Amino acid sequence: MYTDSHNHTCHFSPDAEMSISDLFTYAVKAKLPRIVITEHYDDDYPHDFDDGKPQKFDLNQFNESFQIWKKLCPETLDLTMGIEIGYQEHLVNRIDNIASTLPFDSIILSNHLFEGKDVYFYPECYKKYDRATLHKLYVEQLAKMAEEVNKYNIIGHYDYINRYCKKRNLTVKYEDCPKEFDRLFEALISKEKSLEINTRSIHKNIQKKNASFMPDKDILLRYKQMGGKMLTLGSDSHTTNTLGIHFEETGEYLKSLGFECNYYFKSGKPYEEAF
Repeated sequence: MYTDSHNHTCHFSPDAEMSISDLFTYAVKAKLPRIVITEHYDDDYPHDFDDGKPQKFDLNQFNESFQIWKKLCPETLDLTMGIEIGYQEHLVNRIDNIASTLPFDSIILSNHLFEGKDVYFYPECYKKYDRATLHKLYVEQLAKMAEEVNKYNIIGHYDYINRYCKKRNLTVKYEDCPKEFDRLFEALISKEKSLEINTRSIHKNIQKKNASFMPDKDILLRYKQMGGKMLTLGSDSHTTNTLGIHFEETGEYLKSLGFECNYYFKSGKPYEEAF
């Protein structure tokens, strides 16, 4: 089993349900060697959840809690401190400042918004655009994000845009937007950042009974062809039942495409786990 580099708890992420104690219990059961806590930090997030909590938290309070969690963590599990920072164009400098506030081991840079709205709450974009146009516009945003922001380690869920679409077989494909993907990959490779393979997205594809549920091989093969080798597995867990989900089969799939390692980060430095 591999490090799970993307997880949320109910203590600091308003959309998560699992407590840190539950996370420990189920991570040990799943035989995960390492868990990265990456709570949501979406500054100027345009929506509130039902309880009115914003998608950000007190960084010092998180650090204090994490130090306590570290002491309570089972010996068989390595707990590392991360964060998932949400991108918006006007937040570039602020994101780099936030990333420098604490000694994060791992920083995921993500974009949850499309045309200023989170598709989790507002799936209207699925009716407004055809698949290729929607994916082109979203991946173009990701490329811009990867270029402009500097202090991150991983680009999160490049396929978030289709996660909550109820239509089947809308998997993001390289053929939808090759120029935009190439631009994203060029930024990642030049900055030595990693591309997340988000297994929650895979799980959603399986639930929707999509014909293709693994990441599009043409996306990954093009990334590899351009010199990209860093991939990071993350379950994006908000509940205990998805910790490390589909990691073994995803590792085998990535290995079949010529990738050698899962990359995780400690103190901002990449480490390898062989597939």
